[in-house]
Amino acid sequence: MIYWGIWGLGLIWMRSWPKYVLTVANTEFKRFYLMQCNLPIFLILALLAVPVSAKLYRWVDETGRVQYSDKPPVTVPTSGVTELNKSGTVKATPAPILSREEKEKIQNEQARQKEQQRKDRALLQSFSKPGEIDLIRDRRIEVVQSAIAANTIRIQNAIPRKVRLETQIARHKKANRAVPGDLTEDLAIIQKEVSNIEEDIRNKKKEIENIKLKAEEDKKRLLELKSSK
Repeated sequence: MIYWGIWGLGLIWMRSWPKYVLTVANTEFKRFYLMQCNLPIFLILALLAVPVSAKLYRWVDETGRVQYSDKPPVTVPTSGVTELNKSGTVKATPAPILSREEKEKIQNEQARQKEQQRKDRALLQSFSKPGEIDLIRDRRIEVVQSAIAANTIRIQNAIPRKVRLETQIARHKKANRAVPGDLTEDLAIIQKEVSNIEEDIRNKKKEIENIKLKAEEDKKRLLELKSSK
């Protein structure tokens, strides 16, 4: 009651002020009231105006186009997503997501490089010049040629036995007599033996060609390794 009485006396007293004084007082009161009511809004706007660390993402989509956005893609592309800072430099680049085939390809390539490094070390430790490789090549070829010569002798010994068995079987057939089983079995054994020897000779000849080819590759690689030092 006392408060409202004082407020009423204040209003009566203010009515006695000149008109221009009342106008100024009313304007200042409204300004103060609006500031008090809008204080939370001012605070929110001030907080929003505070600069934050903006993020920018860069990636390559399925069509091969480079995309930029302030939000990462919903589905991570296989090429990965690069995060940029405000200055546009790379902040973090996650490792790309690889398929099983791509992982196997990388692993195979790493294994191949590791094996090549091992061969290079062995080559440098074993030879100092290409002529040494030629000597080893010739020795290996001599060993293989000796095996071919031995197989050739085996065939030369087997052919007469094969011909003799074939002749005996032909006589029985010509005389309309039954061919003894042991003759047929012996002939099959001889034929198999000759076939195996001939195949071994062919393989030995291929081995000689491979020895020559490897020697040339080793000499070339040795020169490359020597020149790179």
